[in-house]
Amino acid sequence: MSSGADLATSYPSLAAVPRARLARFLAGMPKTVLHLHLEGSLEPELAFALAERNGVEPGSDAFPYPDLEALRAAYRFDSLGAFLDVYYAVAGVLRTEQDFVDLAAAYADQLIANNVRVAELFFDPQTHTSRGIAFSTVAQGLWQGLERARHAGVRVQLIASVLRDAPVGTVSDMDGVSAEQGFATMEEATGWATLGQLLDYQSTAAPERRIIGLGLDSYEKPFPPELFLGIYERAHAQGLLTTAHAGEEGPPAYVWTALRRLKVSRIDHGVRSTEDPRLLEHLARPHDAAHIVAAYGEPHRVPLTVCPRSNFMLQVFPDPTASNLLELLDAGVLACIHSDDPAYFGGYATDNYLAAVEWLDPSLAQLHQLARNGVQSAWLSAADKAPLLAELDAYFGEADALLGGGG
Repeated sequence: MSSGADLATSYPSLAAVPRARLARFLAGMPKTVLHLHLEGSLEPELAFALAERNGVEPGSDAFPYPDLEALRAAYRFDSLGAFLDVYYAVAGVLRTEQDFVDLAAAYADQLIANNVRVAELFFDPQTHTSRGIAFSTVAQGLWQGLERARHAGVRVQLIASVLRDAPVGTVSDMDGVSAEQGFATMEEATGWATLGQLLDYQSTAAPERRIIGLGLDSYEKPFPPELFLGIYERAHAQGLLTTAHAGEEGPPAYVWTALRRLKVSRIDHGVRSTEDPRLLEHLARPHDAAHIVAAYGEPHRVPLTVCPRSNFMLQVFPDPTASNLLELLDAGVLACIHSDDPAYFGGYATDNYLAAVEWLDPSLAQLHQLARNGVQSAWLSAADKAPLLAELDAYFGEADALLGGGG
């Protein structure tokens, strides 16, 4: 098998490879998905169908889109705030367990079509429990829909995310809460109440349907990570792995806080880390803290799950060719490519790799490294990663033939 350096010599630039051939190569490449919001995979067609099924009036305050074309147009925006306004309005059509089954089943098909091997997926309980929907209804529906991906050999896990712009609440909000209940308002569906529901759900869930970790998402500013310190401390004590969105619209200080105080083992986005050389150096080093070893089974670098199309669509990088993905890679950071909210940002796993190639012109060796980083960034032991890395290396070893020639 050729090494990454050998392959880079054969193909110093992927720009010469015809797009259709490159797309086939990227589609066939084994992948991981570690930064994906299931609600963000709700395509306009399914959203409109669910609205009709649930008797949600098109053009009403609850669903302000009179027809499918209007809804499709709403999926185009130019800021995080504008995106989230649409995201939450559309998520409101998810009301029954079957709705969550259908959402997850549609995404399971994408996992299979995109040749994904490992998927650690976010969902936002408060988006639904604040509308009276039980935590268990959401989780069980998602698991049922994702079974088709598991049957196809995809390692699937769920991560419950806390909304940073929702009320944090107090630890007393956990008292007496049940996974079988919903809430009347977001003021009741606090971060602490959500953790209580999550832990109650874990206590009765079958092992294969437990939730692996806790995340933190939604509007980054002005909601610094330290607001959630107590929630993360309790999550760690209960054996949950943790990650957090930081350094997307928020400053590098938010990344530091997530690392040092929330003790996360993965950072979602994190692209503003290049503004702080000390932070960049910190991310490039393995760490042996207990929470890192718990997540990976050994000392490990803290990964950044970078989402190229999201960063462009939300104007983090208005010029997508200015993305710092390769700068992070060259600095030794464990950066990898993911799709965030693919229905809104124009593409699933393969599409984000293709965008990165078109915008940044990486070498084949860099592309290989990004894909390997995706495996290394998963919450798996080194032993579990070994066959996935071997499969990926073997695939790139056939790059000359798959891309149609070379040295």
